[in-house]
Amino acid sequence: MARRYLAFFAVSLTILLLWNSIFPPPAPVGPKDLPQAGNDKGMEGDAIGEGPAAEEPGPGDVRPETEADEEDEEVEPPVVDSPPYLTLGSVTPEGPYRLLATIDSRGATIRRLELSSLDFRDLHDKAGYLGQLELIDVPGGGALVQVVGLGTPAAEAGLEPNDVIVRIAAPQIKRIEGGDVYFAEDVGKLLEKSKPRDSVEVSFRRGGREQTLTLLLASRPLDLLRPEAENVLLHHDTLPEDFEHHPSLEVALLKVGGKSMGDPVLEQANHDLATGVWVVKSRGNDRLELSMVLPKLRLEVVKRFGLPSVPEESRSEIAFAGYHLDFDIEIRNLSKQPQEVTYRLQGPNGLPIEGWWYANKVGRGWSGYGLRDVVLRVYNHAEKDFSCRSIAEDDIDPYGDGESLAYMGVDAQYFAAAILPVKESPDERHYALFTPNLGSTRLSEKAIQAKYENSSFRLTSRSLELAAAGGKGDRQSDRSQLFAGPKRPRLLASYYASAAEDHTLEGFLYYGWFGSVGIPQTMVWILSLFFGLVGNYGVAIILLTVLVRSCMFPLSRKQAKNMIKMQELKPEMDRITARHKDDAQARTKAQQALWAKHNYNPMGGCLMMFFQFPIFIGLYRALMVNVDLRQASLIPGVHWCSNLAAPDMFWDWAGFWPKWFVNGEGMFALGPYLNVLPLVTVGLFLLQQKLFMPPATDDQSIMMQKMMKYMMVFMSFMFFKVAAGLCLYFIASSLWGIAERKLIPQAAKPEEGDSDLATPTPVREPPTRKNRPNNKRGKGNKGKRKR
Repeated sequence: MARRYLAFFAVSLTILLLWNSIFPPPAPVGPKDLPQAGNDKGMEGDAIGEGPAAEEPGPGDVRPETEADEEDEEVEPPVVDSPPYLTLGSVTPEGPYRLLATIDSRGATIRRLELSSLDFRDLHDKAGYLGQLELIDVPGGGALVQVVGLGTPAAEAGLEPNDVIVRIAAPQIKRIEGGDVYFAEDVGKLLEKSKPRDSVEVSFRRGGREQTLTLLLASRPLDLLRPEAENVLLHHDTLPEDFEHHPSLEVALLKVGGKSMGDPVLEQANHDLATGVWVVKSRGNDRLELSMVLPKLRLEVVKRFGLPSVPEESRSEIAFAGYHLDFDIEIRNLSKQPQEVTYRLQGPNGLPIEGWWYANKVGRGWSGYGLRDVVLRVYNHAEKDFSCRSIAEDDIDPYGDGESLAYMGVDAQYFAAAILPVKESPDERHYALFTPNLGSTRLSEKAIQAKYENSSFRLTSRSLELAAAGGKGDRQSDRSQLFAGPKRPRLLASYYASAAEDHTLEGFLYYGWFGSVGIPQTMVWILSLFFGLVGNYGVAIILLTVLVRSCMFPLSRKQAKNMIKMQELKPEMDRITARHKDDAQARTKAQQALWAKHNYNPMGGCLMMFFQFPIFIGLYRALMVNVDLRQASLIPGVHWCSNLAAPDMFWDWAGFWPKWFVNGEGMFALGPYLNVLPLVTVGLFLLQQKLFMPPATDDQSIMMQKMMKYMMVFMSFMFFKVAAGLCLYFIASSLWGIAERKLIPQAAKPEEGDSDLATPTPVREPPTRKNRPNNKRGKGNKGKRKR
């Protein structure tokens, strides 16, 4: 009986630890142990925050207007004739660029960043990829192409900006119906059932003539940065009415001379910076310069972008540092008087939320982390992360009072986007304040939906003292790198803060507290070793299971023998229980004597569970963090179980369930797919329990076994959304355990001559009036007494 209670306690403790690992409790408060400045309570939807640091005047900030201002010649803005979008790089997998960047000329911001590598494809959109053409409706019907990126199927076929798509057909492919295009959204609908490598015919108008091209569709690259509206529509049917998004690298002015927040001239200038079309001063395949002149402020703001090319001999190197954009922000004074300027830069946002219905991510705090959190590092300090929940609740004060920024970025599950200021020494400060914020409007106040929020940050510059126009120092610029890539250890190690090679981006790799002892890293190393041998991560996980169970074979064999011995001792245990049912101390003493005589350890059955728990958590964390497992398929070419880091997704049943169920909001919301491997896993657990658990002999043991079955049902909900790779490990481990137990001899039936293991003798009942022995003498002795 004691063994049953110990086993029940071990299983309960394991389930509690699993629950806290997979579904952590909410975070109490955001981290506050770095030096902090005043609170920044600017609304996340505003283009300009209104923190005290932005409003507090410094020496020389406020300059009264004089007659000299009136003597400045009127600044004429240049003629603007920029295309709506411009591109840098290419998505050609074998090409010289890791990225394809789409720059929006309205605001000179990043519209989209696509990864060119075939290792990083979109996990949700499985349809054929034509290219991100940023289509819009045109009067009279059709979809106007606004941009064509290099390396896309549209560019390879010869489609150009300003073409108007009017028809899509695929006569050789029956599943693609084809038809006329009246609106921009029609293109996506017509290609919805297409697949990569399908050949389609696209008819379009160019210069008043209709033409037709044949395109070979590709698989869609991953958009590492994208308009946040596309993410919202994955888990919501429509956008909120007041939805507003501030794209990556949006610039706003906080102070110019005596003008600060609230000044109509400054507000209009910020509106122009965010929504106006910037002038293209120069451009190329890997460089771009845009500017905007603000006549009333007598300022010119310039942005320069550069994309590094990868040498041909280094294109196969994973760690080659090609996943970044170089960018400069320059402020130029056009006034005859000196001016002081402070600006604010919006950080990268709109990172993918793939797997929003099952994904979990941990951080260095207690909990409350979501799909996108923020990581900050200043010089001579360790990394700090901020959960999306605390950011959404505006529970974080701005950082940076006296500190120098090493890097700050947004941390997604397998990818990251970070800004690294480029400077000559750690003491140089480009930014005075760094504040986590939301890059778009907050979607919901529900804690369970906080994981959807678009976490980002804003960087407030130091005060820039600009000399009069034409003089030395009439312009100042801040150079930075925008890293945007996968969280591969060697790649992250190749990016580090200026003048501090030990401040690398490896801080984005966090495996939880198990990572401090190296268990997940060991699992990743072993899986990579096996993958190098067999070329399939599914087989590698099975080999890892064989390795683990082989190392634990002596322990598991001892556990199995221990359970068999328990069955052999059961008759004697029942006799002891019956003999001492009213004396617990005597019963315990007799049981311990029996166990010692037969060398039986009641805790031996729980050791395997405790030894396997770190391996389970280590593999779970490895699947959560290791990007190489993200697209690893169990059976290449088969859609089912095509991502071992996600549930197997056997059947799409989203049409039968409400939205909260499909979004996986809670333990009992199972998501949009029926998953088979978790059901097989729990089924094998129940089979093991039925095959090897001793039969119940009393009410307590019957109740205990019922509770164990209920726990298995509870575990089926916990396992339903876990990674297929983890289920594969448990399935292989359970099959190994069943085979191992079948090979061990079963419990021997007790022999009649065995005093210890024989069937217990009936226990004499205490005397009562009915069964009291007759002490009267027989008739022949009546009246006689022996003298």
